[in-house]
Amino acid sequence: MVTINIENKKIGDNLPVYFVAEAGLNHNGNIKTAKQMIDTALDCGSDAIKFQTYKTENFLTKKSEYFEFFKSVELSYSDFSELNDYAKQVGITFFSAPFDFESASFLQSINVSCFKIASSDITNVPLLKQIANTKIPTIISTGLSTMAEIQTAVDIFQKAGNDQIIILHSVSNYPTDPSESNLSVIETLKENFPYPIGYSDNGSHDLVDLVAASLGYSLIERHFTLDKKMEGPDHFFSIP
Repeated sequence: MVTINIENKKIGDNLPVYFVAEAGLNHNGNIKTAKQMIDTALDCGSDAIKFQTYKTENFLTKKSEYFEFFKSVELSYSDFSELNDYAKQVGITFFSAPFDFESASFLQSINVSCFKIASSDITNVPLLKQIANTKIPTIISTGLSTMAEIQTAVDIFQKAGNDQIIILHSVSNYPTDPSESNLSVIETLKENFPYPIGYSDNGSHDLVDLVAASLGYSLIERHFTLDKKMEGPDHFFSIP
């Protein structure tokens, strides 16, 4: 099995579980809140904190019913540059999922130590090729995808000479009920791919993460928030 290195921390079989605090959009477009989330993730012992980087106009049309929401919680590139510097200053790994080509290029320019490919982009071949060619370690989320689509994504990275990838099992239901988590898929993924397998938990039950760790998942990603009562679609099922 391949071992992945992210800022001198090794991720793979028989190694400590790597924990990612998924900030997502729970900063509500406020950089001060985002910095508070970095501090909280660090205080809780997280290895990394992950955000979402995009320009709304680059991946949604203004006619989309989701355009106004994404625009309202959009952080600027200068904000993300500041957050990256702040995370380094306090001692936690910062990375993000780019939703468009420009954002991927920006994240590369600020020397992020890891990329995340969102489940919605696992079939976005041009974006996959762009990220693969950076040779930067990448976490590939697989919600809603077929085994053939996962294989295609992996092939793109292999052809680019980038074997620093983690395959992330995820159920694209928010929140995910424990009965839907299908954690046994780790065996199928391990049989087909020589890379660390992680689990992105979109639910609200801590027991699922403990079971995932016991089954051999190398990375756990979990949504978190500063306050479950804050406005926004993800706060209510995120851990405080």
